[in-house]
Amino acid sequence: MARQRYDRASFQIQAEAQMATCEHNRLVYPWQHDRDDEGPKDALYRIFTKTKSKAKEAAATWTIMDYLSFFIPCLEWLRTYKWSKWIMNDVVAGVSVGFMVVPQGMSYANSAGLPSVYGLYGAFLPCLVYCLVGSSRQLAVGPVAVTSLLISANLKPLVPCVSAIANPNTVTDPDQVACQTQYNHAAIQLAFIVACLYTGVGVLRLGWITKFLSHAVIGGFTSGAAITIALGQFKYIVGYNINMGESTRLQDYVSEYTKKARNLRWQEFIMGIVFIFVLSFFRDGQKVWKPLRFIRSFGALFVCIVGLAAVYVGAIDEPDNGAIKIVGDIPSGLPGFTGTWWTPMENPTFSQLLPTAIIVMFVDLLESTSIARALARRNGYELVYNREIIGLGLANFAGAMSNCYTTTGSFSRSAVNNNAGAKTPLAQFVCGWVVGFVLLFLTPVFAHVPFNALGAIVIVGVSSLIELEQAVYLWKVNKLDMLCWLASFFGTLFYSVEVGLGIAVGLAIMMALFQTAFPHTAVLGRIPAGKTVYRNIKQYPDAQMYPGILAFRIDSPLYFANVKSLEDKIEKAMIKFTAWSNVQGVPQIFFLIIDMTPVHHIDSMGLHFLEDLVFQCKGKGIQLILANPGRNVVNDWERIKYPDLLGRDYIFVTVHDAMHYAQQRLGEMGFSVSPLSLGAAPPSMVYVANEPTAPSSSSSSMSDVAGPSKPPVERGSEGGGPTLRPGTSSSRPNSSRVQ
Repeated sequence: MARQRYDRASFQIQAEAQMATCEHNRLVYPWQHDRDDEGPKDALYRIFTKTKSKAKEAAATWTIMDYLSFFIPCLEWLRTYKWSKWIMNDVVAGVSVGFMVVPQGMSYANSAGLPSVYGLYGAFLPCLVYCLVGSSRQLAVGPVAVTSLLISANLKPLVPCVSAIANPNTVTDPDQVACQTQYNHAAIQLAFIVACLYTGVGVLRLGWITKFLSHAVIGGFTSGAAITIALGQFKYIVGYNINMGESTRLQDYVSEYTKKARNLRWQEFIMGIVFIFVLSFFRDGQKVWKPLRFIRSFGALFVCIVGLAAVYVGAIDEPDNGAIKIVGDIPSGLPGFTGTWWTPMENPTFSQLLPTAIIVMFVDLLESTSIARALARRNGYELVYNREIIGLGLANFAGAMSNCYTTTGSFSRSAVNNNAGAKTPLAQFVCGWVVGFVLLFLTPVFAHVPFNALGAIVIVGVSSLIELEQAVYLWKVNKLDMLCWLASFFGTLFYSVEVGLGIAVGLAIMMALFQTAFPHTAVLGRIPAGKTVYRNIKQYPDAQMYPGILAFRIDSPLYFANVKSLEDKIEKAMIKFTAWSNVQGVPQIFFLIIDMTPVHHIDSMGLHFLEDLVFQCKGKGIQLILANPGRNVVNDWERIKYPDLLGRDYIFVTVHDAMHYAQQRLGEMGFSVSPLSLGAAPPSMVYVANEPTAPSSSSSSMSDVAGPSKPPVERGSEGGGPTLRPGTSSSRPNSSRVQ
């Protein structure tokens, strides 16, 4: 290609003019930083200062009623309650959920291995207390299926004798009475520990720990647990008992049901199957005809009424008529005080109960808060997250004082509460007293409910927790999340509840660590239409790069787990980019620009990595340049004087500023470079060894900044890198200039 010769003096004038333009347009990097309150190291400082400022504001502006509302949240919504508009909505919603929770609570208590009345207790006082201290306006609190399974699966191994009790409501043998009493005490003690954990998490603002349980993990766990619960209740449909011992494994259930299939009682089986179909109609009928949504909450009560009618009218509980099993004795009256049961914890001990309490608290907390957040978004109000956790803790304290096992927010009942038009927690107050009315006057009636009705209620209730559509969705969007879902699902289903959850959580944490240990990185190129915009060349194939100038982005924090991986990635990128630059006529990389925008945190290993990178680049004749580091990162740099080691002039606000500067320096070295995409033909660029040359017209048209060639350059003795001739160092930017 033809070369055009330029006068050396005019060449120098052009270079100085272009340098002046570059330095004039360079953005100023703000070296003086205030404390960044977004970094993980400053979390405690942020909480302290935020709490302090709020306390000062409260002391200056709050009234007595504001202080009372802070400690008793119900006063906040009572002050603004629209009685004429909302009272009917809350009453209807409360009655609907009350009718739903009575049979559900009895079923779930039985699933937990406790007397049926414990489920009614769990829907009485906890509902009333949550109404006073909870922040969600539509959350329905009470016994739930997954918690019942966790309690049964973890407490029965600690109290093995309870496995021989077929019906906790009708125990008469003295040994079994003592065993059931011991089991009941353990359930109350577990509820007390869970209440302490709940309240502690809320007071200490530790709700973020639930983020270690992803929706994929919980979705797989709840799906596996739902099938396990349904299998446990299927014995009431077929009409014969199975001996599972401490196992909850699918293969053991199948084996037990198969071995005793000859004991099938056709009366109970037909009745139970009919109940399942009826409940499914009540639940899903709205999909066919929308007005049926108003009867959804009455399905469980309807089944109980039909079962009671069959018992009273048809005498089906009599031996001559098939002797279908009924619930049995349910004590009348409100719950007694059980705070004296909390201690001593001897059999089982506190250390034996604590792991189960932690699992129950994690699962319940994630389930309840996720429902509450969704309801708050749907109804347009803000959920006070930590106050909500404290409210659930206080509700469990009240439950542990009144014969209740652990309670939390329910998916199905919260949906019914919201669809019925609940506006405030007053609906929970109404629901609690509906259950209270049943406890005072109707327990003798519900004592004759057939067990197959309760089993059908549980089976249909937990079937909605099987989230196979979530598995299909995860398969489409993220295979790693799908792996977590499968591990949680199959671990729960084929091994045990706690092991399945543990495997899934461990796998989720390992994958999170894997993603941070091998972070995403990108080689950047300039978007032709953007001029100053630099993006990943794989995402934008037309993005243009400058031979000899590698722009590289790190998309993660810099810490001990990913330093080695980043070293390898930068080295590989430099090797490939050097080969590409050679093809374009530039012998090596002269500038390595690292975009630090995504790097919001750096630890000591990350600092060592950047220090070593400075020396490694100098050894190869490469100048390291950093673009747009965050405030936390710069503050860490200042502590070890890293900006002075690198040179403050080599820290830029934008990648474009850094690239513009590097182009100018390449021009001083005798290179005239044009931006090219990877697939472009070699540009018209030359390395000037003896005399200056001017770029051709085609080269000028491709480059937005084509630095003019300079007089001869001298090779640096270290690593073969270029060194400016004496007298040209004045063109290097100075920290006192405009940046």
